[in-house]
Amino acid sequence: MMKKIIFAITLAVTSFSFGQNNAKAETILNKVSENLAQQKNIRLEFTHTLENKMVNIKQSSKGSAIIQGDNYLVNYLDNVILFDKVNNYVISPENEEVNITPVKDIDDESLTPSKMLSFYKKGYTYQLDKKEGVVQYIKLIPTEESDEVSHILLGIDTNKYQITSLLEVGNNGTNTSFTITSYQTNQDLAANTFVFDKAKYKALGYIINE
Repeated sequence: MMKKIIFAITLAVTSFSFGQNNAKAETILNKVSENLAQQKNIRLEFTHTLENKMVNIKQSSKGSAIIQGDNYLVNYLDNVILFDKVNNYVISPENEEVNITPVKDIDDESLTPSKMLSFYKKGYTYQLDKKEGVVQYIKLIPTEESDEVSHILLGIDTNKYQITSLLEVGNNGTNTSFTITSYQTNQDLAANTFVFDKAKYKALGYIINE
């Protein structure tokens, strides 16, 4: 589950080639990337939904994220995920536990909040899909066959060139969606926003796994 959250909230702007993609989709995604590159930081609130109609499952949860460069702070399912470019910290108040993973042990291929709103740049072809008001949907199809993912539907506000939603359609009937309910940029952040206070959690009696 935590990897799904990390997958969905993401933002590094890198160069890429579009191959045989739809030209209008290319233009829209380029403008999204340009917009992201101009922001000092981004604060998001989102809803995550997991649904499989075949087995009558639908679960929704809310969360939030602050992203600045490669740093991020995610609040989801009563856990806090903090990344400061040195370590990834998963803080669980329920278990009174902190799990720390050094950056060298983090999978380079994993999608993180420092990559979300531009993960589509590698490993997908994309085509225009439906349009609802100012939101244009773009269908992303994995370039390599996947047992899990059929395609991803990315919603983009074509007035602001911001990603509004992401729907991952699974081959097993399970769909995972992230809907951004609040999107703020260039916020005044506290200097310690991305600082892990080890002494604080030790004083609270948390178990710290390093």
